[in-house]
Formats: sequence, C-alpha cells, structure tokens
Amino acid sequence: MINKEKIIDEYRNTVGTDSVKARNLIKKLDYKEDYYLLQCIAQTYLDECRFEDDNTMREQIDKRKWRMAERYIIKAFIINPDNADVLYTMAGVRIASQQFSIAIFCFECIIESGVRKIAYGEYGRGLHYARELVNDSKFELYRLHFDENPKLSAKYLAAYKDGLKKGIKTIYKPIQQFLLVKRRLV
Repeated sequence: MINKEKIIDEYRNTVGTDSVKARNLIKKLDYKEDYYLLQCIAQTYLDECRFEDDNTMREQIDKRKWRMAERYIIKAFIINPDNADVLYTMAGVRIASQQFSIAIFCFECIIESGVRKIAYGEYGRGLHYARELVNDSKFELYRLHFDENPKLSAKYLAAYKDGLKKGIKTIYKPIQQFLLVKRRLV
C-alpha cells in the first residue's frame, strides 16, 4: 500500500532539486481529483518552464512546459480556488504569461486568507510555512506593482521587510538579488 504522506514529504524534499523525480513521485498517487497533488505537478512544470536543467533562468519560458503547468493548476483551482498553495502556483503560472492582474489577485487572496487558515487547513504545513507564504506574497506584490504603483509597491516591500525582521523565512535569498531598480529614461 502506498503511503501518501511519505510520498508528499519526499516530493517536498525533492522538488527544489529534481522536478522530474518530484513529479513522478506525485504521479504514483491518485492525483486526478486531488487539488493539492495537481498543484504539486503544476509546480514542477512551472519550475521547468522557467529554469534550465542546470537551474539557471531561461531567457524565454518553455511554452510547452508552461502549458502543462497551466493545465494542471487550472484543474487544481477548479477543485479548490481558496487553497494558498494553489493560488501561489496559479500566480506563478500567470506571471510567466504576463497575466499580472490575475497574479495580483492570487497573492492578495493568500494574504487575506491569513496565516492560521493556511497553517492548519487541509495539507497545511504549520505556522512557519504559512508565515513565509504570506510574506513572500507581499514581496511578489511589491514586484508586480513596482512600475505601475510605486507607493503601493513600497508599502508591500516595507511589510515584507517587517516580516523578515520578525524572523519569517523567505525564498528570496539573498534579497538584493531580487530587488527591482527603477529604470531611467535616457
């Protein structure tokens, strides 16, 4: 008998280094009607559409991989449009296709969900993960609003940095690498 929790844990430990292996783990499970497992598969394709095999950023996204990510995340979203992991991956898929208003909506929904709901809901991973997801959503909103609404962008960046001061972890390390710079017209 397949131990679902064990496979999900192995997926989480593998997805950052080997998305194909992580996806194959999830596909061992009955994933077709499970929003979280569909989101996991979508995340692997999203990573592959943005990064080369050596983990360097692609010049252009891989459209085939992006379409696969989109297909799986839409299925997950139809089943559970309120799950923070689904929303976060949906936002990533939409950013990759420059559908920024949808991405903004998704990140705002994650923040509005609140840490407790994310931490203790189905497939919740505890307070530390939930705080990181909410705080990283603020950073994404900083980036998405940067050109069009600098004041709102600055507000999100300040909120994100406040979270870091409180000890919330982030995927954006080192932060200087991810900060945006206003482009000057020459």
